[in-house]
Amino acid sequence: MKLQGVIFDLDGVITDTAHLHFQAWQQIAAEIGISIDAQFNEFLKGISRDESLRRILQHGGKEGDFNPQERAQLAYRKNLLYVHSLRELTVNAVLPGIHNLLVDLRAQQIPVGLASVSLNAPTILAALELREFFTFCADASQLKNSKPDPEILSRRLCRAGRAATGMYRH
Repeated sequence: MKLQGVIFDLDGVITDTAHLHFQAWQQIAAEIGISIDAQFNEFLKGISRDESLRRILQHGGKEGDFNPQERAQLAYRKNLLYVHSLRELTVNAVLPGIHNLLVDLRAQQIPVGLASVSLNAPTILAALELREFFTFCADASQLKNSKPDPEILSRRLCRAGRAATGMYRH
């Protein structure tokens, strides 16, 4: 049976930007008097910016110290730091085997999509020089639920004109 399409996550599959997120969150946390380490960072992977901030504030005992506007400003500043750090990304940041796999999938005319909760996914794909391989990319701003909720996959399949039957998740 021929594959009908492949949907990739971004971070940890195509590239690893977790360290860039961590550095940005660590700076924001330090500015408000909260210390986070690499172990705590594991609880921030794969979730939205707002949820990450909520967890950091809770970790530091400051969950009630910031109003919604201040929280939004902290999340915005974190994203600015993160986006600035994306300048470090080059084609060398593509994880081993991914480029060859994408070339093979394109040669077999298998549609390839991206299902990432990152609002910066298109920027990252461009920095990695991989945008041309992806026929569709999830719009994370339209999601109600973060991973591991399957919403992002079902939305991607729907937009790609595919049913979720026969779908395997790794």
